[in-house]
Amino acid sequence: MSLLNPVLLPPKVKAYLSQGERFIKWDDETTVASPVILRVDPKGYYLYWTYQSKEMEFLDITSIRDTRFGKFAKIPKSQKLRDVFNMDFPDNNFLLKTLTVVSGPDMVDLTFHNFVSYKENVGKDWAEDVLALVKHPLMTNAPRSTFLDKILVKLKMQLNPEGKIPVKNFFQLFPADRKRVESALSACHLPKGKNDAINPEDFPESVYKSFLMSLCPRPEIDEIFTSYHAKAKPYMTKEHLTKFINQKQRDPRLNSLLFPPAQPDQVQGLIDKSAVT
Repeated sequence: MSLLNPVLLPPKVKAYLSQGERFIKWDDETTVASPVILRVDPKGYYLYWTYQSKEMEFLDITSIRDTRFGKFAKIPKSQKLRDVFNMDFPDNNFLLKTLTVVSGPDMVDLTFHNFVSYKENVGKDWAEDVLALVKHPLMTNAPRSTFLDKILVKLKMQLNPEGKIPVKNFFQLFPADRKRVESALSACHLPKGKNDAINPEDFPESVYKSFLMSLCPRPEIDEIFTSYHAKAKPYMTKEHLTKFINQKQRDPRLNSLLFPPAQPDQVQGLIDKSAVT
């Protein structure tokens, strides 16, 4: 953001973060070291890693509290892991390959995700660029549409071996009411069985929005459109919107000379500014 361009732009994810890098993920409690491919999705919503079994784990970028590399990163205490990484050898360059991602709901309940790269200084680049995404103002001040888009991105990344979206993932991401989820899927002519799957091509953004409208209906908004349209159509013209603003939203106690009713030209300005299409 600058004085010439006051609009805060979305964060840009560097190409190498989206392409991914090979790491070894280790855990001191389980003494397990597993090869993974670490990536950031192109929109910068998730840091995720894929195991050799194709299993994926996701970490919301907004839940990351810190990233560490070199001497500030975690070091294995288990002798088994130390042997895996040859840490007791004098010429070992382990600290040049380390990366620790710290996440948690607050600064007290923290989880440490530890990685070791196959090449030196890779962890340093990842730590700096991932933390830059975390600190971007739009990450912690995102609009409602961003949170809905995050769900769609996650659904399309968690595919089954056939490359389809498992329906059970919908129930996991919308756990409040399973019957409403099933009804919303049916309304979009999509399969709703727990063991069913959806082709990603059959679930574009337009279908996703229809799914959300069926899942979370807003009858009070629909009523505004239908009640102010002579033929009860689900849209409003400039004249209908002018009538709604002056009759419904405007305070009748206002002085009509000091605070004149909205004029069609003013309403058209609102439409041009706010309407999506």
